[in-house]
Amino acid sequence: MKLQKRSHYLIVLTVIYLSFIALGLPDTGFGVAWNAIWPEFGVTLESAGLVTVALTLASILSGLLAGRLLNRFGTGMVTVISCLLTAVATLGFVISPNFLTFVLCAFPLGFGAGAVDTGLNAYVAEHLSAKHMNWLHGAWGIGATFSPMILTATIVASSWRTGYLAIGGVLLLVSLIVWFSLPLWHSIKRHTPESEGTEEAIPFRSLSTVVLAILSFVLYVAVEAGLGLWLSALLIESRGATIGFAGAMVSVYFGALTVGRFFFGTFAERLGNRRAIQIGLIIATCGAFAFIQQFSLLLASFGILALGFGFAPIYPSLMHETMHRFPKAQAQKVIGRQVAFSYVSLLFFVPLFGILATATFLEIIPLLALAIIAGLWVVTIWLNIQTPQL
Repeated sequence: MKLQKRSHYLIVLTVIYLSFIALGLPDTGFGVAWNAIWPEFGVTLESAGLVTVALTLASILSGLLAGRLLNRFGTGMVTVISCLLTAVATLGFVISPNFLTFVLCAFPLGFGAGAVDTGLNAYVAEHLSAKHMNWLHGAWGIGATFSPMILTATIVASSWRTGYLAIGGVLLLVSLIVWFSLPLWHSIKRHTPESEGTEEAIPFRSLSTVVLAILSFVLYVAVEAGLGLWLSALLIESRGATIGFAGAMVSVYFGALTVGRFFFGTFAERLGNRRAIQIGLIIATCGAFAFIQQFSLLLASFGILALGFGFAPIYPSLMHETMHRFPKAQAQKVIGRQVAFSYVSLLFFVPLFGILATATFLEIIPLLALAIIAGLWVVTIWLNIQTPQL
C-alpha cells in the first residue's frame, strides 16, 4: 500500500512539473515570433502591445476568479481545462487569418495560463515542500528557455505558425496527461511537516496583511521583469556594450534566475522560506550595488549575475509561505490575488521603468531596482512581524 501511494505521489509530482514546463512555453517566444508575424498581418511593430494587453487582462481575471474555481472544481480539473484552453488558443494562432483573430486567441491563452499558475502554486504550497516550489518555478524556466529556441528554429526553417503548432501540440498532450492522472490527485495528502496540525492554529488574517502579501509580489515582479526588459537597452545605450554582449547578459540574468531556483530548492527545507527570502535579498542587494557603478563593465556583469541568482528564491518562497501565513481557505484566495497583481505589475509598473528612463536618463533603471529591493526588504519584514511563525 505504501509503495502504491509512493507511485501515485511520483506520478502527480511529474505531471505538475510537466504542467509548469508547458506553462513556460507560450510565455517567452512571442517576442521572437512577432518579428515574423507583424509583416505577414500588415500591422505595425508596436501592435504587439495589443496582444500583450489581451494576455495580461485575461490572466488578471483568471487570477481573481481562481480561488472560486479551485474550491468548486479542484486543482486537477482546473489544470486540465486551463492547459486545454492554452493549447486551443496557441493552435488558434496557427490558423489565424488576420491580426484581430490573433488578438482574440490571446484572451483564452492568458486566462488559461493565469489559472494554471494560481492552481498549481496553491496546490504545491499546500501539499509539497519548499524544495518543490523552487524547482517548480525552475521548471517554468526550462519551458521559457526552449520557447524562443523552438520559434527561432521554425521561423528559419519554415514559418512561425509551425512553431506555435509544435507548442500547441505539447500543451494538448500535457492536458491529456493531467486528465488521465486526475484520480491520483486526491490521494496526495499534505506533505510538508511544518503544515501538519497548524490549520486550526493559523488565524484569519486582516486586510492589511493580505495587502502586504500582495504588495510583495507587485514589487518583486516589477524589479525582476523590469530589469529583464530594459537591461540590454541600458548596457548598449548608456554603458557602451555591443548588442552581442548585452544579449549575453540578458541570458546570464535569466539563466542565473533559473539555475538559482534549482540550487535554492536543494536547501529550501533546511533554510525555510523566510530565511531563503532574506538570503536572496542580500545577494540581490549586493548585485544591485555592483550594477549601479559605471566604472567597470566586468563588475556590472557580476552584479547582473548576482541579481538573477538573488531573485531566484524570492517568488517561489513567498508563494510557498503564503499557505503558512494564512488559513487554507483564505490562502487560496490570497494566492489568486498574488498571481493576478503580478500580471498587473507586468502591465503597469514594468513599462514605468522605460517611461522614467526616457523622461530622465537610462541610469535611473539600476537606481529604481535598488529602491524596489529596499521596498521588498521593508514589506517582507513587516509581513513576517504580522504573521509570526507557529
